[in-house]
Amino acid sequence: MRILFAFLCLVFSMQAQVNALTPQEKAGGWILLFDGHTLNGWDQGASSAWKVVDGALVAEEGESVNLRSLEQFSDFILRIDFRNSREGNSGIFLRSALEGRPEVTGYELQVWNESPTFPTGSLVNHFKAKPVNPAPDVWHTYEVTCQGDHIVVALDGETILDVHDSKSKQGYILLQYNKGRKIEYRNIKLKRL
Repeated sequence: MRILFAFLCLVFSMQAQVNALTPQEKAGGWILLFDGHTLNGWDQGASSAWKVVDGALVAEEGESVNLRSLEQFSDFILRIDFRNSREGNSGIFLRSALEGRPEVTGYELQVWNESPTFPTGSLVNHFKAKPVNPAPDVWHTYEVTCQGDHIVVALDGETILDVHDSKSKQGYILLQYNKGRKIEYRNIKLKRL
């Protein structure tokens, strides 16, 4: 009985940490961009494709639409968990402008294993990441550092891209949904540099 109780306590404590800042993160200046319950801080226009389900931002039906942060960011570290299906095709846009195509005005961090030219971890149409093939239907974590023209991408703790590019130095963060391709995001944390 004690073992079962200890296991349940461990499970609940792990779940409690989803979409929450640790005391160390708070002291270090991190902020939550997603509270785990609402779309506060995000805009998807008139669409209703994005919903909150079990503490995650989820899009799986409706027309293709990007979910955009209400605030712009320049130099930062972004941590974000994603869960993609085998057929999934998504992206995280960094430093994108309000108008125009976000992958042109900023950078698209790929979340799609099947791309023949810019697979998961790449900055689409800019830089190809070290080959990775994150397992579908499980949670993975990106940590992206954007500081000046320097962009570093780590996936599950391993650096897979380290590049310099000065095209965009400030803009919005967007989460991409492609029609019929389920995607989930959670634990969206940012620290300004």
